[in-house]
Amino acid sequence: MHHVGNGAKLIGTNPDITGPSEHGLIPACRALVAPIEATTGKQAYFVGKPNPLMMRTGLRMLGVHSEEAAMIGDRMDTDIIAGIESGLDTVLVLSGVTSRDAIENFPYRPRLVLGGVGDIPSAME
Repeated sequence: MHHVGNGAKLIGTNPDITGPSEHGLIPACRALVAPIEATTGKQAYFVGKPNPLMMRTGLRMLGVHSEEAAMIGDRMDTDIIAGIESGLDTVLVLSGVTSRDAIENFPYRPRLVLGGVGDIPSAME
């Protein structure tokens, strides 16, 4: 907090408030950064999903164009929006954080919704 208050940049890995653990959901990066934001008045810059810069860098490193890739994830608010903002096809898997009912809470939609990652091979046929 001291360093941020004195001008250091506050950088977070991702804006996820919660993350999965073997015991259920636990606080994730955004939940840990929020108190620093609140006490310093500085907003964090998140370098991970859904930051399009991270997605474009990954595609470039792989030598893949966005039309040749898909973003597969279990979170509408990071995974799916990252794919959409990066021009990728999007696949939401319901085996993680987001439920089918929760999709309606977002103004955007994934191209495909699957029960879990095990359903991906049959969806590609």
